[in-house]
Amino acid sequence: MEKEIYNYLLSKKELSKFHVQGMLANIFAESNFDPAADETGDGKNGIGLFQHTFPARKNALIKAVPDWKTNWKGQIDFALQEQEMKSYLNTKFTDKNEAATFFMNKFEIPREDVKQDRIIKQKNFLENYSQSKVTKENKKIARIESF
Repeated sequence: MEKEIYNYLLSKKELSKFHVQGMLANIFAESNFDPAADETGDGKNGIGLFQHTFPARKNALIKAVPDWKTNWKGQIDFALQEQEMKSYLNTKFTDKNEAATFFMNKFEIPREDVKQDRIIKQKNFLENYSQSKVTKENKKIARIESF
């Protein structure tokens, strides 16, 4: 799903590469790219790709995207129009880690006690993730594009 989200944000939503990478690192850290992620299994805490937790934001997501558990594009579109997203989209970043940390602090807003672990998880993701995995075609191995 990472590749689909990457392409959707880059091509359809026309975000910069750093903006996309920052969002992907946070989606990975929050939900491991599972649109149906439910932090506690009962919907009481974080849900979805971005683990919407605060009642106003979570209720708005559920209302706007009633099929949120299976609709990752709906979740992405909803997140892109949220107030918390505006400063992220209007900021020019010089690298992917800067974008990921900014997104975490301004959009995700995790508790202080989990921030350092979240930063480590994001950096590891960004260092190890390749947008297009190595693929075999006609017994040839081609590396397409990586971050």
